Amino acid sequence: MNELFKQAMSLSLLGKCIAAIVGILLIHAGFRALEQTLPRHFGRVDERYRVRKFVVFSGYIAILLFVSILFEDRLGRLSFALGVAGAGVAVALQDVLSSIAGAFSIGFSKLYTVGDRVQIGDTRGDVIDISLLRTTLMEVGSWVGRDLYSGRIVRIPNSAVLKGSVFNYSQGFRFIWDQIKVVLTITSDPALARAMLLRVAKEVIGEYLVEAQNSWNAVSEDYRTENPPIEPVVALAVNAASLEFTVNYVVDYTQRTTMLDRLFTKIVDEVANSNGRLAWASSGVTVINQPPALDPTMTGPSPALPSARRASESR
Repeated sequence: MNELFKQAMSLSLLGKCIAAIVGILLIHAGFRALEQTLPRHFGRVDERYRVRKFVVFSGYIAILLFVSILFEDRLGRLSFALGVAGAGVAVALQDVLSSIAGAFSIGFSKLYTVGDRVQIGDTRGDVIDISLLRTTLMEVGSWVGRDLYSGRIVRIPNSAVLKGSVFNYSQGFRFIWDQIKVVLTITSDPALARAMLLRVAKEVIGEYLVEAQNSWNAVSEDYRTENPPIEPVVALAVNAASLEFTVNYVVDYTQRTTMLDRLFTKIVDEVANSNGRLAWASSGVTVINQPPALDPTMTGPSPALPSARRASESR
């Protein structure tokens, strides 16, 4: 090993460049094989992902160490040139350097991890990969509603976390507040409607209440927060001659669409079985009769309106 090391040190610059290329290719091939085979020995998906990322990171470190050792005797001569070129490289690669800084911010600040649902800027989705330069999301929403996947994979530069807001749905309090609106006729029984909506909401969301309260208590230990109502809340407003009820409730961020369907399914049944005490409001269209437009080609007297004609006949 020592003889091999001495021979490598005695190579010319051209020989070291060739040796560097060959060594990098061999290291890359070796760690690529590890990346494809080693994760198969782990059962859980998150464990396989961590092992794969560790192998990739170790490969980068191995290549960096190999090149540093190979050119150890020439690093001192290159230091001045690297210092002069460093300023130009920093300007030319400022976006790349910002993304690398963002990657360290994500890791050390624990902004999010793989598996979290986040919103970065205007893009919302589940984090499926975090690399040195980009975060990859499986998009949620867009032209589909609420918590459904759109099918698009979005790659966002890590520098975005340093320039804007990052919303995390998964850390701390896993639940979110959602609401639905139920619009009934003005003649509906408001007390019956309020009681029905509260009962339905508690039946559907009841499975989340204890877990949501425990989760909020855990968050309150780390942050200065108030204690909001976890149980469903119904509010009434009179709008356009109708009763507009708003039901606010907590729900798991992955179950918004499911809970919406379950709530409205029960509410529709309750309204149908209320013996006319509750009725859905419907919007009406008011049509105003306008006199026909005059034909600009007509030269005779304009036709009188029916009301005006009847008035002249009566005289």
